[in-house]
Amino acid sequence: MTAMDTDQKENHGSRIFYAVAGTAITPLMSLATAPILAQSLGVAGRGQLAAGMAPMLFAVAVGALGVPDALTFYVARQARGARRAVRRAFGILTLFGSAAAALVAACAPLLAEGNSEIEQLVAVTAVLTIPTFWAAIPNSVLAGTHAWKRSAMMDFGVAALRLAILSGLALTNFLIPLTATVVMLGLPLLKGILTLPYLIQYRRGTQNATATRVRLLNYGSRLWVGSLAGIVLLRLDQLLMVPLAGPVQLGLYAVAVSLGEIPAVLAGAVRNVVFSSDAGSTHDRENMRRLQQTARLTAAASCFAGLGIGIIVPWGIPLLFGGAFNDAVAVTWVILAGVALGTTGSVAGAGLSARGRPGLRSWGMVIGAIVNSAILLLTVPWLGAMGAALSTLAGNVVSGTLNVVWLRTHFGMHMRGFYGLRQQDLQLVLMTIVKTTGKKNTNAVSI
Repeated sequence: MTAMDTDQKENHGSRIFYAVAGTAITPLMSLATAPILAQSLGVAGRGQLAAGMAPMLFAVAVGALGVPDALTFYVARQARGARRAVRRAFGILTLFGSAAAALVAACAPLLAEGNSEIEQLVAVTAVLTIPTFWAAIPNSVLAGTHAWKRSAMMDFGVAALRLAILSGLALTNFLIPLTATVVMLGLPLLKGILTLPYLIQYRRGTQNATATRVRLLNYGSRLWVGSLAGIVLLRLDQLLMVPLAGPVQLGLYAVAVSLGEIPAVLAGAVRNVVFSSDAGSTHDRENMRRLQQTARLTAAASCFAGLGIGIIVPWGIPLLFGGAFNDAVAVTWVILAGVALGTTGSVAGAGLSARGRPGLRSWGMVIGAIVNSAILLLTVPWLGAMGAALSTLAGNVVSGTLNVVWLRTHFGMHMRGFYGLRQQDLQLVLMTIVKTTGKKNTNAVSI
């Protein structure tokens, strides 16, 4: 049995376990890197770093036109021509990446608001835009083939290397916004290189629809509308913070986000598993029940994680980041609330996409993005970072709730099935822990 076969035979619970473990590595490492960045760069420098990275991250998410998610969808379905779709996706993303890089470079003076250091950082990130587009392809194949253990191992290696390099730069006084930008955005590209042997091993499937270029763009464009709205929910605040409130407020907000969105990692990992698993399965009653149970458990875990972080931050932020970041405490609480309240809808949205209705998910996110943008523009000029946090809270609640409503309207899933905990939920958690920790690994995965 090959490593790929072993990955594909993991059950749903194990997939979520390994996906969460792998996805959690980066933010857990960020708990160590965030204080290093804050203390070395200061509030203004931390704001400059966030301002320099925001345009590229925004352009990558928007400019990909949903192609990475579409590739995951067809790979998960073992579509005829899926291997050729990887090559097609590479060509499409190269074209889109070039346009996004040019746009990022052109917008540097406008977004920097006369700050030459921020303008320089934005120009550097423009160079990294095209490789970042390419890196989405191996991630899509890993997700589509359910290779979560392999992905987790690579995420751990990259995150550990990033922590080591940032620590070394800080100790030698070479950690400045420019070097931090190169490390933060450049090192994740190593995962794409490490995945090349897996891509070579990947073979064309034999079932279901053909993943043609038109199908990739058709499905991807329907997802893209939601992705665009999602980026408005997640990135627009950091993109506009400097023009609206200045780099100091962005520095406070960046620290609050680095802590407040840690529970969102859990939801993101589960969402990826639900999307790739449900895309390749029949949507019967048992599958619906599993989706609702997954949403309940994920929301509960997110709430518990948020509560724990919320208790710690009043003394943790001054201790780890310095007294200059005290105002980030209340902002962190609001972001934690927004993540907890939006988790159920995030998992529900993956269920919509996997059932071939990404447009419904997109509409929910568009409405949420409109709410988010309105509150953002009204509150940030006079509330600063807190205004951005409140806008994110409102947008998450609106978009997430609408995803649950769409599943009720179009697939007959009862809304109450997505909320609260049941006895069988706790039993499933215990069974998964026992099975995962007690299983002997006789098929080691090598990279």
